[in-house]
Amino acid sequence: MADFGLLGSDGAFKANLMNLRHRRQEIIASNIANVDTPGYKARRLEFEDVLRDSMPLGDELPMARSSRHHMPVSLQMPVEGELQEIETPIPKGDQNSVDLEQEMARQSANQLLYNYAAQSMNSQITQMRMVIQGSTSQ
Repeated sequence: MADFGLLGSDGAFKANLMNLRHRRQEIIASNIANVDTPGYKARRLEFEDVLRDSMPLGDELPMARSSRHHMPVSLQMPVEGELQEIETPIPKGDQNSVDLEQEMARQSANQLLYNYAAQSMNSQITQMRMVIQGSTSQ
């Protein structure tokens, strides 16, 4: 059985998502840093499909466990993602495949999605803290 800690499988999913988004941000930053490096191949971290496939189907009800002796929920964590190289060079003559405008847009979108995941994780931790302290207000 997978042990997801106090935050359960939701917390494990969010932590994995944040780690993947952080890795993607590092890869995008590396692409931007190498925009003028001749022959550099831009890289992408693709994980959305694998992450979606690791979760139970959306139309299935989640299985509740009232005892540790019941069957464990099968959530496949952590998801790693797949690192891909972009082979198509942009037309500037140096065989570099980094498109600066595209990378900047990817960086902004990824940062927004990372912030959303972090905010969701923070909300879950705040709720857990309120339960532990027996408080009903923040």
